[in-house]
Amino acid sequence: MEEILYYKMGSSCLPVIKYTNKVHVEPPHVHIRRQLEEYVLYFLLSGDMYLKEGKRDYHLEAGDMLILDPRLEHRGTKAAACTYFYIHFYQEQLEECHTTTDTIKNEALARRFASLQTDECTIRNMPSDPLLLPKHLHISKPGILLHMTELLEQITASHYNKLEYFRLQTGCLFMEFLLAASRELTDSFLLEGDSTFTARSTKIIYDIMTFFQSSYAGDITGCLIEQKYGCNYDYINRLFKKATGKTMLAYLNELRISKARQLLSDGTSRISDVAEKCGFRDIYYFSRVFKKYTGTTPGAFTRNSF
Repeated sequence: MEEILYYKMGSSCLPVIKYTNKVHVEPPHVHIRRQLEEYVLYFLLSGDMYLKEGKRDYHLEAGDMLILDPRLEHRGTKAAACTYFYIHFYQEQLEECHTTTDTIKNEALARRFASLQTDECTIRNMPSDPLLLPKHLHISKPGILLHMTELLEQITASHYNKLEYFRLQTGCLFMEFLLAASRELTDSFLLEGDSTFTARSTKIIYDIMTFFQSSYAGDITGCLIEQKYGCNYDYINRLFKKATGKTMLAYLNELRISKARQLLSDGTSRISDVAEKCGFRDIYYFSRVFKKYTGTTPGAFTRNSF
């Protein structure tokens, strides 16, 4: 079974950037042999880069990202023209791991599904789960490639302007970059060309969850789900419950009630308007569902919010 190299990075502290820049090299330049005390991230904008880290060889092309480990020596293996960003950084909570592709795929997808079930009204603390970072990743989507390139430009500009708190700002921007890389890793599992039953059903469940997130205010019915995703409602509902622990209706109602609680908390909307904005056409049904999930009525919740 295929194995994959990746990092687990603690989310409780920001990475600290030592050096960063965008450079262009031409042959006969070849990367020198060295072993550093910090991690190095390369992100290729154009051309080719040939590297060896320990016993592993890498050929990087435009859109490729690679993290090099301070525990291993690395060197160039072939001269080639390329333009790239580099970031030398420290991060105490970064651990290189290797496991089967299926194992990291299941972990990444479980985190995506769990995140999509977050109730904003119950958030109190930062998440404690480490980020899952690919050691080597290719970014092919133009929009994501542009976003990550812009972040690297901002990181470089912030690092060299040396204004107060610049290290904090570069750390935050770099964390955003790494979060984007982590999400791309998960997306690659969702969008991979795997035609197996598990892969197809996982993709449908994810699509339904994101559809609910964007369209919860609409009239969502079992017939609509069947038409939109080309599958029997009862069948996909069983798969949905197996993956998330709840039925599609329960997930949708929890989402709608969470949105309703947010709207009621600001005290500017009538209960009937909140019900409609959250997908409930019957205010009495909205009140019953609201009480089921919160233990109180919408009116009492509003009064207790102030």
